[in-house]
Amino acid sequence: MEDKHKYILLKVIKNNSDVHQLIREGLTFPRIAELNAEAIKEGYVTYSKESIRLSEKGIAKLHDLDIKFKKVNKDEWIEKDIKNMIPKLDKNVIFVPKQNELTF
Repeated sequence: MEDKHKYILLKVIKNNSDVHQLIREGLTFPRIAELNAEAIKEGYVTYSKESIRLSEKGIAKLHDLDIKFKKVNKDEWIEKDIKNMIPKLDKNVIFVPKQNELTF
């Protein structure tokens, strides 16, 4: 299990959130299920009929990975949308994009 994916998975389980961040990392649902099974096997996660939680070992691992991967620089919190950036224009030019070229 890659450390970054492990970190995101443990954070998702701790916060009881969805797996969209793992999907944005390029993982498929079967791979996410494999990561989850690996985390259970390694003892980071406890699984019961109704819930899935971090174990003490998982909390410690999340803390260790948090030091390595947590983004403390506020500029890194939101990724730049490079595909929608336009080149700098002269301040006397008005830019009106074509309606069918907008991606948002």
